Amino acid sequence: RVQGPDLALATDKSSPRVPILRHPDVRRMLMLQKCHSEGMRALLTYAAWTKDQADLHPGDESWRSRFELLLPLVKGYSSEKAFELLALSLQVLGGSGYTEDYPIEQYLRDAKIDSIYEGTTGIQALDLFFRKIARDRGTAIAALSADIHDFCKSGPEGDRLAGERELLMRMLEECQGQLGVLVDHLLAFQSDPDRIYLVGLHANAQLESLAELVIAWQLLRHAEVALADLGYEADPFLQGKVASARFFVRHALPLAATRRTAAFEDDGAIMQLADDSW
Repeated sequence: RVQGPDLALATDKSSPRVPILRHPDVRRMLMLQKCHSEGMRALLTYAAWTKDQADLHPGDESWRSRFELLLPLVKGYSSEKAFELLALSLQVLGGSGYTEDYPIEQYLRDAKIDSIYEGTTGIQALDLFFRKIARDRGTAIAALSADIHDFCKSGPEGDRLAGERELLMRMLEECQGQLGVLVDHLLAFQSDPDRIYLVGLHANAQLESLAELVIAWQLLRHAEVALADLGYEADPFLQGKVASARFFVRHALPLAATRRTAAFEDDGAIMQLADDSW
């Protein structure tokens, strides 16, 4: 819809009204929806591909382990993020989105069940850490990290994604650092039982960081293919794929860094809060 002037002309009372797509905040919200929806589809497709590899190579346990590692990311992250993004969709539509004129309000109600049934997100996060990482002694996550590391170092001469590969490498380092904090808490459990609570407090955040790391990796793989296409310069779809990847990695990196810091700084005081204080 047409509403408000272009931000650059906001002080000019005679400036024409523009479609809301021209407003920076609307573009921000739409790009968050675009890159995450494409990214979650990429995560799901990649997980399905690893399942195919496991079925095709039953003697290679590494594929089964990777598929199982990805499952809580697909279920836990995507169900939470879908609900959040639907709320953002409603925000783009404004007051109209809150009415039955558009289906967003029903989608928003219906989507919430996805983060609850078949194991809440908290359960998915504990499954990821204790069963898919700790019990596996980090074998699957180490192999996945190695693949992402190799991608970060694989850019050709004159790579147009060189900056994004560097950001992805930093994301990988932040996720590894965050995971290292949780592993330290787990190892200290025998001598200091309260440390296990810190794992529980930050397990969801670890799931989010790992999911976004894999998504960023997959989106950059898509961007690599798009840029190599001979029709890239004239194809808005291909250009949109590159824009999604570049936006996502820049949006997700600060979140990974913040989660790592939060895990490191947390003293577990919330677990000592008296029940009556709630």
